[in-house]
Amino acid sequence: MSDSKKCGEWEINVSLDAVPEKIATAMGELNEHLIGAKYKLIAYLGSQVVNGINYAVLAEQTLSDIAGTKNIVLIIFNVAPGSLKATLVYIEPVLNSFATAFGGIKINDDFKITDDAQKAFDSAMEHFVGSKVEPFAFLATQVTKGVNYFFAAKVTPVYPDAKPSVDLLMVNPMCGTIKFDKIL
Repeated sequence: MSDSKKCGEWEINVSLDAVPEKIATAMGELNEHLIGAKYKLIAYLGSQVVNGINYAVLAEQTLSDIAGTKNIVLIIFNVAPGSLKATLVYIEPVLNSFATAFGGIKINDDFKITDDAQKAFDSAMEHFVGSKVEPFAFLATQVTKGVNYFFAAKVTPVYPDAKPSVDLLMVNPMCGTIKFDKIL
């Protein structure tokens, strides 16, 4: 196998504090020009060589409704060949919140992994094998039977030349539940 990037293949490069300048600018413009929602960057996820380069970010979306509904979304930007500017390709929901009563999903404010969230992750993942799972953002909680904890995580299968993915990970230590949903 070649180590070079293949056209169309995502190169996962998660960063919480560094984002390409064109993408930082595009995020600012998104908030200036898109009506009905505001976006806050959670993490830069990676890039994909296509017609130019696609860039993926994970963001918090706050709707301009009376409740200020918050969701977690995947945003893809493209920088076309020869272009100096990134353009929006699409915004895709990853985790939707709803009423915060029993069973509602509550989006976190700062996405830092708290001690309680880390303990829940460690407890639920204690006997998990087959992939290296590295949470990088604590996204939300949901009170059900116990508490569901939602993380964004880099997941790399444990075999030679495995390609990592970015997944929405839900764990519930009380029920021993682990659920992966691929984001990128």
